[in-house]
Amino acid sequence: METTFAPLETERLVLRPMTMDDAEDLAERRSDTTTAQYQAWRAPYSVERARELIASMESQPGPLPGLWYQLAVERKRDGKVLGDVALYLSGNGRTAEVGFTLHPWARGHHYATEATARLVDYAVFDVGVHRIEACTHPHNIASVRVLERIGFLAEGIRREAYWVEDEVSDDAIYGLLAREWIARREGD
Repeated sequence: METTFAPLETERLVLRPMTMDDAEDLAERRSDTTTAQYQAWRAPYSVERARELIASMESQPGPLPGLWYQLAVERKRDGKVLGDVALYLSGNGRTAEVGFTLHPWARGHHYATEATARLVDYAVFDVGVHRIEACTHPHNIASVRVLERIGFLAEGIRREAYWVEDEVSDDAIYGLLAREWIARREGD
């Protein structure tokens, strides 16, 4: 199936469907231990595994209920891929979950905030979701700051609810309602 998802743009970024040309970059990013420590994969992350993930994204025309859809985050000024953002739609399409991962060298420039805010715009205004969620390890302060900057509210901790292979950790839950996002955008 050919991807029909139109790229999303911000002032500095383009969020576009991943292609096989992104496989080595994705594997490199996911192989970084500081990136992997709070994620659902272990480092190192193989190029073959990255190709399999990208192939599953290429088989989707865009976000579909019950599936994750990842987009490469590319800097406009030089075309450099900084990381990726992901959107998961619930079975009924009314709730979305967002995620983001950047290369270590791309952090600290508010790219994750800008890209994730654009993904929330898409989920609210184009998909029509009612609620957006995000989950992170409670000690992942950088991700917590991104979520709070966008307007997500801490809703609680699911104790020992997140498994990576045989290790379990707590999972911090954040939520944002579409009406809160719309009010925030109207106030800009």
